[in-house]
Amino acid sequence: MPLVRAPNILFVFSDQHRWCDLGCYGNADVHTPHFDAFAAAGARIGQCVSNSPLCVPARGTLLTGQYPLRHGAVSNDLPIRGDVVSIADVLGAAGYRTGYIGKWHLAGVPREQVVPVGRGRLGFQEWKVRNCSHTYFKTHYHDEINRRHDVPGYEPVAQTDLAIDFIRRHRSVPWGLVLSWGPPHDPYGEAPEPQLARYRNPPLRVRRNVPELIHDRRDRTLQRGEALQNLRGYYAHISALDEQLGRLLAALDATGQAENTVVVYTSDHGDMLGSHGLTNKQLPYEEAVRVPLLVRWPGRIPAHVSDALIGLVDLPVSLMGLLGLAFPAPRDGLDLHRVFCQPGAAGREACYLFDYIPAHQAYDRGGEAWRGVRTPRFTFARKGNGADWLLFDNDADPWQLENRIGRPEFAPLQRELGRHIDAFIAAHDRLLPGDDFIRHFDLREAWNRSQRHFNLPQLADPPFLSKATPDGSLSEAGLIP
Repeated sequence: MPLVRAPNILFVFSDQHRWCDLGCYGNADVHTPHFDAFAAAGARIGQCVSNSPLCVPARGTLLTGQYPLRHGAVSNDLPIRGDVVSIADVLGAAGYRTGYIGKWHLAGVPREQVVPVGRGRLGFQEWKVRNCSHTYFKTHYHDEINRRHDVPGYEPVAQTDLAIDFIRRHRSVPWGLVLSWGPPHDPYGEAPEPQLARYRNPPLRVRRNVPELIHDRRDRTLQRGEALQNLRGYYAHISALDEQLGRLLAALDATGQAENTVVVYTSDHGDMLGSHGLTNKQLPYEEAVRVPLLVRWPGRIPAHVSDALIGLVDLPVSLMGLLGLAFPAPRDGLDLHRVFCQPGAAGREACYLFDYIPAHQAYDRGGEAWRGVRTPRFTFARKGNGADWLLFDNDADPWQLENRIGRPEFAPLQRELGRHIDAFIAAHDRLLPGDDFIRHFDLREAWNRSQRHFNLPQLADPPFLSKATPDGSLSEAGLIP
């Protein structure tokens, strides 16, 4: 009998793609035939949430199965710790050829730096990466030895070309490839013209919880119509990614590897796109925390839809479990690969959510951190000052329009969910003001390096943390003494 080779894994994730904007999740306005066919051939997970809905913390979690306080990248532009164990380490130890292609955003500042060779790459062997940029045309990447390669055209097309080349070159050995696309993260207008044209005129519907006036992260007020224009570009990016997914799946078919390859698609977090009058992410609302999760392995994962709850922190551990590999400690995620393989299998009872440090658009609500918990039915969030903030019944109120905080009939539930947060904070966290939090977890040096980079050269109009927190604890430049 011929030896059965270990299965490959193709792990694709995009930036800022909320769960509700794919045809397979019930959205008839967005054109995603390849995503829809892919979902129909495997497991579609309906309740996957980003524990920390912000690019850098979520990306670190996706690669390590650790909460940000463990992997170190607790806010944007803070570097991940080099001593963490990543999926590349687990796969490499099992004899896999590993590669990473696309956006990284885990190297700290400056964003446009070349990621040095070494543990800052978390063990990936092949490397075609741009640390962080949201320019999607005429870009570049750096390879294993940091040679620069310019990229004409739409960046995800070039990244998919590189992924297809990887797939073709390694058909004789087990491999694990991570492909990280930058869209549909804004700028929404930088999608390919054919896809922009697709959405230019057809009537589209914004979500029912988008009000007439919207406040963006730079303190501007947008009209509902502007949110609709953003949605057109957002959908254009998603349809462009759909084409690239189709190319990847065709490459697996053409090389005879489809049957022996686990293919995964998800995103680091969602996008408010005007819901609740807000933009971007870093919030406990469904639009920010809930992401698509599609997993296909022909012959091993039956086609089904699961309503099990799973967090991004669980995904690396679960995927390694699916391959028969143990993810070593320390880790925070659970092995929930049964959710992929067994229709009706249970997921988590609760997922912990958090925004540790106010940054970016968090200033729209006064610069407060928050902690939260998401159960299969409810969302509960508490502000950084300890005040209960949001309580939604997501079954009865899927648009999260009715906050149940303070209602007598929900008081027992509010206390119960509050105990979930208390227990998690006691085990994994501390609810402290921003500067005390950073000092407590020994993050001051990395934090100040980030703030000097962004704020000190341009105090006249700093784009990020240039305001003080409400208690005045952060300096004008965001530095912590």
